[in-house]
Amino acid sequence: MNLTSAMCWKLIARKVQTAIWIKQDDLSCLQHNSEQKLINLCDAVDDSKSSWNTPLKNCIQVRGAQTDSPKLPSRSERLSIYTESLGRIGVTQEEFTSETIFWQDQVRHYWRLLNVSKTEIRNVMDMNAFCGGFAVALNASPTWVMNIVPSSMKNTLSAIYNRGLIGAFHDWCEAFSTYPRTYDLLHANHLFSHYKNRREGCLLEDILLEMDRIIRPQGFIVIRDDETITSRIKDLAPKFLWEVESHLLENKEKKTETVLICRKKFWAII
Repeated sequence: MNLTSAMCWKLIARKVQTAIWIKQDDLSCLQHNSEQKLINLCDAVDDSKSSWNTPLKNCIQVRGAQTDSPKLPSRSERLSIYTESLGRIGVTQEEFTSETIFWQDQVRHYWRLLNVSKTEIRNVMDMNAFCGGFAVALNASPTWVMNIVPSSMKNTLSAIYNRGLIGAFHDWCEAFSTYPRTYDLLHANHLFSHYKNRREGCLLEDILLEMDRIIRPQGFIVIRDDETITSRIKDLAPKFLWEVESHLLENKEKKTETVLICRKKFWAII
C-alpha cells in the first residue's frame, strides 16, 4: 500500500506527471490503517495553540468529537455568519458582528483617503487580521487578501479559514516568505504596539524595513496604532522614501485615533 492510500487519500485524477487527491474525512479508515501499523495517529492536542515553530511529527492528526460540525454554508454566507467554532476560540457573536461592521465602515474611509481607483489595488495583506473582518470588507472589490495572524497573539486562524478566507501565522520579528514588491497595500492595525519592547532585531524599524521590502513602488501602507507609535513612524517614513499623511478616524471604541496613509515612492539608483 502506498503512503497516500495509507493516509486515506482518494485519487480522483491522474494525467502524465500530475495527480490530484482528495483528503477524505474517514476516521474509521485512519483507525484501521493505524491498527495495521501502516500509519501513526497523533495524540490529542490543543488546537487553540499556535503551530508556529512546532516540530513536525511522524503521525496524522485526526479530528476529535469537539471539532465535528455541520456542513459549512456557501462562502458568501460564511463571510457574515457567526459559527460555533468562533465561540470555541473565545470570539463572541457581539465581537464578531461589531468587527465586521467596523471594518466595512473603515474601508469606505480608506478608499476616500487613498483616492485611487479600486482596480489599482489587487494584492493586499492584513498584517494583524484577527478574524478577517478587513478582508471581508474588501470582498466586493477586485482584491486578493492575505490574512496574517501574528503567532504570539490569539490563534484566530481557524476563524479566518471558516469564513472562506486565506491566511497564515507569522512572527513579524522575522522576514515574511514572499518575493519583494509583492503587495499593493499593507494594513497594520495595532501591530507595532504588540511588538513594542521586543528583543533586538524586532524593533519598529525592522518591521518597517520588511514592509518596505514586500510593498511595491507606489504601493500603500495603512497604519493604525497608539499615538506614540504613529508619531515615530511619521518621523521615520521619509527615511524609507515613503510619503505619509496623518488622518483621524474612529476606532472600535468610538474614540479618535491616528491613521497613517503612507505611499512608497518610485525611485532608482542611476
